[in-house]
Amino acid sequence: MNSIRISTLLRFLGLALLAACFNAGFASAQAFQGKFTLPFTARWGQAVLPAGEYWLKLDDVRGTNMLQVYRENRGVALILAQAQNKADSGPAQLTIVRGTVRTLSLPQMGLTLEYAPQHPKHLTAPEERVIAQIVPVAASN
Repeated sequence: MNSIRISTLLRFLGLALLAACFNAGFASAQAFQGKFTLPFTARWGQAVLPAGEYWLKLDDVRGTNMLQVYRENRGVALILAQAQNKADSGPAQLTIVRGTVRTLSLPQMGLTLEYAPQHPKHLTAPEERVIAQIVPVAASN
């Protein structure tokens, strides 16, 4: 009789440990929401975003990095990051080069997402010296 109780108890503890492991995995999947204002029209992936106020949502920063962009509570773009790097400090911001979003830096999440220009082309040296424009992103969780 004791062996049945011990076996049942061990099974229960094993299932509880397994459930805790699954929940820990889901808990580590962080999400981010933020707001930003574009002072000009910008291209982000294949989307063209006119000047105005937007908010963005990134459900899982360790997964696919599929970013959702909204304007006036209406989805306007789904954008997939080309690369992901570590970001340790600094403000959350978009870096826009020649009207195209190139990075989304989220240091509070520990990462920077990189986006490729839609139609990359080779530029002359004077054209390459364009200073990037920075758009702040305010967290809104």
